[in-house]
Amino acid sequence: MEPTMARSIRCKSRPHQAVHASASHHRHRSSCLIAAIVLSCSFSSANAQTPDQDDVPNAANRSLSLTFLDAYLEFKGDYTYRKVDTRAQAGSLRNPRQRNREWTLEERIGLTLGGVILDPAFITFSGDFSFALTQDRFTESGTFFDGTDRDNGYLLQYDLRANILPGNKRSGSVYGLQQEDRINRRFQPTLNQQRKGFGANWLLAGDALQMEFSYDYLETDRAGNADPFDDEHFTESTFRYDAEWEISPSQNLDLAYEHGKSKQHYQGIGRPFETTRDLLTVEHELSFGSEDRNILRSVLHWQEESGDFARDLFEVGPQLTLQHGDNLQTLYKYQFNRQRYEGLDIESQRVDFQAVHQKYTNLTTTFDLFALYEDVEDDINTTQYGTSVDWQYNRNNRWGKLLANLALAYDTEEVDGDDGQRLILNESQTFRDPVAIALRNRNAIIGSIVVTDTTNRRIFRPGLDYVVLEQGNVARIGRIRTGRIADGDTVLVDYLVRTPQRGRLDTVRVDVSIQQRFANGLTPYYRLSYRNQEDDVSTGFARRADRTNHHRLGVEYETKRYTLSGEFEIFDDTVEPYDAFHLNGVWHVMQDPDHTLDASARFSRLFFEGGLARRNVTMTDIGLDHRWRLGEALSTVERVAFRFEDDSRGGITRAWDVTAGLEYVVGEFSSELTFEYDRLDLPHSEEDNYGVYLRMRRELPNVLGDR
Repeated sequence: MEPTMARSIRCKSRPHQAVHASASHHRHRSSCLIAAIVLSCSFSSANAQTPDQDDVPNAANRSLSLTFLDAYLEFKGDYTYRKVDTRAQAGSLRNPRQRNREWTLEERIGLTLGGVILDPAFITFSGDFSFALTQDRFTESGTFFDGTDRDNGYLLQYDLRANILPGNKRSGSVYGLQQEDRINRRFQPTLNQQRKGFGANWLLAGDALQMEFSYDYLETDRAGNADPFDDEHFTESTFRYDAEWEISPSQNLDLAYEHGKSKQHYQGIGRPFETTRDLLTVEHELSFGSEDRNILRSVLHWQEESGDFARDLFEVGPQLTLQHGDNLQTLYKYQFNRQRYEGLDIESQRVDFQAVHQKYTNLTTTFDLFALYEDVEDDINTTQYGTSVDWQYNRNNRWGKLLANLALAYDTEEVDGDDGQRLILNESQTFRDPVAIALRNRNAIIGSIVVTDTTNRRIFRPGLDYVVLEQGNVARIGRIRTGRIADGDTVLVDYLVRTPQRGRLDTVRVDVSIQQRFANGLTPYYRLSYRNQEDDVSTGFARRADRTNHHRLGVEYETKRYTLSGEFEIFDDTVEPYDAFHLNGVWHVMQDPDHTLDASARFSRLFFEGGLARRNVTMTDIGLDHRWRLGEALSTVERVAFRFEDDSRGGITRAWDVTAGLEYVVGEFSSELTFEYDRLDLPHSEEDNYGVYLRMRRELPNVLGDR
């Protein structure tokens, strides 16, 4: 229920494009003073140990008692350098450039504490509190601007928590925090993240009924992008109520309600995204029959949202699962939905029947049958029905183990209306460079596309995070390399599609998978995914939507020390067909407890023969991860990632991500030196980012002493 552990937050901000007076002299002297204290204490031994709560005498006899109090001194020094060069376009007289440098010194004194108020059964508390002085110097030079900024301020950090009546059936907790973290992003500048928040929760537990109330507020600032206009500010507040009622040993009722407000502000964009939501979920479950193996589960879900990303939803439906002996299970489900989104009022009803049969331990057969009716008010009606069957087979043999799967599916979709619109929600898509994702439904309305993360909470922005391409009646989404969507990320897409006045769309799907796992680690495999959609007598416009014939033939060899694999891929598709082959390898060079070295490599070659353009793409990814404990006090970590992409049409991309760190620990003194380098060389720009981070910390345990 609570956000992550706290660090710190800046209490005096520094504008990045203003020139101020120089820093006061005594605060610069303080950095040298505290650094000297830390170093002078680094080699002294500390024999005092943190006492347990039970070791503190007469703790229960005091209104406020500390069970432990530790202190620490800390010094931090950061240096970052960012260089961005944009290659001149046609008609431009110069190459835009930008250089940023930032130095930061921080001297901190902190306390880590724990204790009780009146009695351990009444209130216990714990926390970390610290105060620091900071000195910053920032310079920026570019094609159109040069400036210097100096700033002195203080940093306040805390993570304070209290448990009220711990262990009682009526208990609660409160917390408050401020933090400052660094977020290391692959091939991009490290972000500085500042967060502050507070919250509380209360638990009421009975023999059959348990209720919990909670409230959380979190405010987040992220800075450090190549362009300061891309920095972000988020706020989110959430109230939750949860109740669990055990009506009987075979019957339960759960209720959950949530009210939340969120705001996402992207610098450089005048108006933020704001959303207010109310969510209610009621779930009832009843077990009956022999050994309570039959289950009737009913769910009601209500959602109302307002603001920039608003959609209302009401959903209700029972689901009955019957167990017919040990080998057969059937499921019966009905679902009613009503959604309001982008001015559309949509009602739908769906029924499902499923049967699962287990033959011995080798063969599992799953049969599905469904029907759907959807009505868009004053617009279109859609009827959809279909069936599918899936066989999964596995068997041990004298060579190892054979695994096979065959799935067949067919469905028909019929529409009747007036060239209306249909709503598609939460279509899951995964980005795989260098191929842009294609929306599954054709004739998408481009302006209606909304892309979010898998929680539906973070909204990505077109032009900053992704770009939409139109290819005939197909909408494709490509990620922007400098945005917040990484290669391999999964997103959810909402959008509207145009439908004809009348029409019928038939879809056939076939999926095949077979592989033999040999005892020596060798696994050859073959996979087929076939999908064909045919438009049958549409009025208004044709909807021939999709045909995909995807073959993958490969082999993998795995041992304790390394894994090798190769795959040949044929993606025969109406949108963007290609042939490709991939080679992958992972090598555990060293696997000692104090010394590990892992190396990985991936090589892909793709040949695009249609789609947007004929092109060939070569991609190479290389990674190294090295950790070495040199002695009792000294250890190192090094990580390197490199990507090379040669697109015959789009140009060459090179990217580096390098981290090297050295950690030294003696007694109560610890120090850490980290170097980071990121480079992203795109066809039209070059971006280099350097960072050096120094941390020194001296623990002062048990400052209370023996009492």
